[in-house]
Amino acid sequence: MMILEVAVCAPVRQTYSYSAPAAGGDPAEGIEGFIGRRVLVPFGARPLIGYVVGESEESDSERGYEIKPLIEVIDSEGLFPPESVDLFRWVASYYHHPLGLVIKTALPSGLSAAPQNVISLVNPDADPSDYRSAQGDELTPWLLHLLSEKELRGRHVRAILASRKDRKDLDRLVAAGMVAVSTELRRDRVSSKMETCYQLNDALRVGLQEQGVLSSKEHRNGGNRLLSKAQRKSIDLLGGLEREFGGHGGVPRKEFVARYAYGARVVRTLIEQGVVTEHKRRVYRNPFGDLLPFYPTPGSLSDEQQEALDLVVAAMESESYQPLLLHGVTGSGKTEVYMRAAKRALELGKTVLVLVPEIALATQVEAHFISRFKDRVALLHSGLSQGERFDEWWRILSGAAGIVIGARSAVFAPLRHVGLIVVDEEHDSSFKQEDGLRYNARDLALVRGRQHDCVVVLGSATPAVTSYYHGRMKKYTLVGLSRRIGGRDLPETVLLDLKEAARIRNRAVPLFHPELKGALQKNLQAGGQSILLLNRRGFATSVICRACGTFVECRHCKVTMNLHKQKKILLCHYCGYQASINTSCVGCGSDDLHPVGFGTERVEAELQTLLPEARIARLDSDIAADRKRFLQILKAMQDRNIDVLIGTQIVAKGLHFPGVTLVGIIMADSGLGFPDYRAAEKTFQLITQVTGRAGRGDVPGRVIIQTMQPDHYAVALAAAQQYGKLVDTELNIRSGLGFPPYSRLVLIIIDNPNNLQAKRSASELHAGIQAWCRQHDPARTVTMLGPAPAPLEKLRDNYRWQILLKSQRLPELHGVTDWVVSGFKSRPGTRIHVDIDPENMM
Repeated sequence: MMILEVAVCAPVRQTYSYSAPAAGGDPAEGIEGFIGRRVLVPFGARPLIGYVVGESEESDSERGYEIKPLIEVIDSEGLFPPESVDLFRWVASYYHHPLGLVIKTALPSGLSAAPQNVISLVNPDADPSDYRSAQGDELTPWLLHLLSEKELRGRHVRAILASRKDRKDLDRLVAAGMVAVSTELRRDRVSSKMETCYQLNDALRVGLQEQGVLSSKEHRNGGNRLLSKAQRKSIDLLGGLEREFGGHGGVPRKEFVARYAYGARVVRTLIEQGVVTEHKRRVYRNPFGDLLPFYPTPGSLSDEQQEALDLVVAAMESESYQPLLLHGVTGSGKTEVYMRAAKRALELGKTVLVLVPEIALATQVEAHFISRFKDRVALLHSGLSQGERFDEWWRILSGAAGIVIGARSAVFAPLRHVGLIVVDEEHDSSFKQEDGLRYNARDLALVRGRQHDCVVVLGSATPAVTSYYHGRMKKYTLVGLSRRIGGRDLPETVLLDLKEAARIRNRAVPLFHPELKGALQKNLQAGGQSILLLNRRGFATSVICRACGTFVECRHCKVTMNLHKQKKILLCHYCGYQASINTSCVGCGSDDLHPVGFGTERVEAELQTLLPEARIARLDSDIAADRKRFLQILKAMQDRNIDVLIGTQIVAKGLHFPGVTLVGIIMADSGLGFPDYRAAEKTFQLITQVTGRAGRGDVPGRVIIQTMQPDHYAVALAAAQQYGKLVDTELNIRSGLGFPPYSRLVLIIIDNPNNLQAKRSASELHAGIQAWCRQHDPARTVTMLGPAPAPLEKLRDNYRWQILLKSQRLPELHGVTDWVVSGFKSRPGTRIHVDIDPENMM
């Protein structure tokens, strides 16, 4: 009897053992035939979905308990290869997250099979009066519904079980033997897409021709033959289409019907006669669309590119884990290095994983790779439909796709024999998942590289300070691209002080400095394209009552609502709550509300007044959510049908528009006020990245940076394009404060709908951590800051407090974190969230 190790989809840290059914897998495959499959297992009083992750290593004597058999094997084959199990275990251990929920996060979201309760009538033909006598005089609404439908599932059952009164009535009817409660498996929301195909039976067709059955002359002479004119037309068409489609797998029904609509009826007779066979075959939904541009292969590499490629290829051919930090200025050709390295990896029989921080950037990268590698490329990101993501996952798992491109979740792609992992824009905080399983895809890429003994290339024009520090310490190999392709110069930068502009005008701080206005007008007249960056979407960042000075706040969060004028709504950017633009002040009831601050919508509106003849487009997350519209804007920009593109940080990353000769940054220091030790670093990176969009063609570029803090080192060094000095300054500051890379961090968030309960839980947790440290960390290697209210004090109806742990020693840091997750008993209603290596301190 084979004993399987199963990770259940429940908030439990350990795995469980179940006996495998005799017919559950291929005996020749052993445990390999079970790993990766979903199973339905008994778990206490209820069944749960679990994932087979291995064979139990415990002996019968070690277990000391009876092994239960699993209830059902759900999948006919594994959803992930055995190689993925080590990664899942590492993630579960490092991020203190249940293994089953780690696997659920990694898999496509449409795989949603789950046990569900079914309430049914024991006797469907019973008289309703029988239930009235059992219930009393009145039939409850849920029972009337049951008598009508005979069975209830889903939300109807959940509502009954959630009501104390309805649950009591249900229990009474079950005890009386009138109603039954059972469990069934709710199937996945997504499945393989199949299409009907027709194929000629060649042997029969030859025989019919020999008998003269296909002779049109016989048919015209009224001979009593098997085939009509319509049937012969159908056969001839199928034969032609088979040749057109290569003769493999038959002709799709939709193609046949598109050429001969009446043939759909005729072909049924041919199938009955055995002349045509009908079968189903799997087809894959296309995630790419039709708008991706084609990029030809450049003729040759620059000397720096060739040197970088040689280092990557040599590392790949050594088949050993080697992390490389590719520090290349914007426009230096990092993407071409990635693609040529990927080509070599495929030649070596290896697969390739390319991670990008956002879906928008994935769209740019995928166009380059598809131009080169065609259908060997697969996509994995949340912008795909559930069906597309499901199909792409299976293409990867089957080996049909050897290159995977995607955002952070693609780090779990079911690739085998990985030879190269690329993390583009490795500094970007979007690689960190901010809820649920709070993993960092950049870090997991390095873990996968170590597990697969492969090369990991971290690429960026502005590497994370911690990554560059690791390069200096020889933990990573530093590779540099210091010059742009074709010897082009980096753009000229101009720093403008908005305070001075406001003082001269004796008015509020302007949205556009006069010099930026003039530059935009001049660039438009010269036929150049411009990009304007403001990292705030919407029209205004807040709305204030002119009568009493009260800001309009979200009902569920302690933050101001943003005005989205085009949609005519007030929107919370944290929980998504919406209110009408015509709302009244909660303080005094006045409807005299005034927008304060500015976002990309307002920039667009004012620019249309400033440049009425210009073709203007906006690109932020509101628009990028529509992939088709996003691609249309990129194509229009590429074809120079847009004069000015306004956007948030999306326009700063990876876009290559040779016609852009001017970049304007509306408010360069807007991120410096965040309570985050990386605020200055992130500000420098954003300015530098968007600066790199200018001057990538034949005309030199110019960048105008508007700021209220021109003397801040992050802004000044970004304008001077001095990344090395930024790193030195940041390391000097962080070494004194003990922040990364000189320590590791764990952020603990305590939340509760009641602020007093949240505060008390935070105090109790603080005391518990102190007690743990006194016992297990006598050297006091773990430093604790807090508890204190979180910068976002209230979020989604929960009040939030936080504690920050710092240490240079991982064993002690993870030891106390494990106690927080598993040993601390919080107050009712209180939730504890643990964020390992946090990127967002809010």
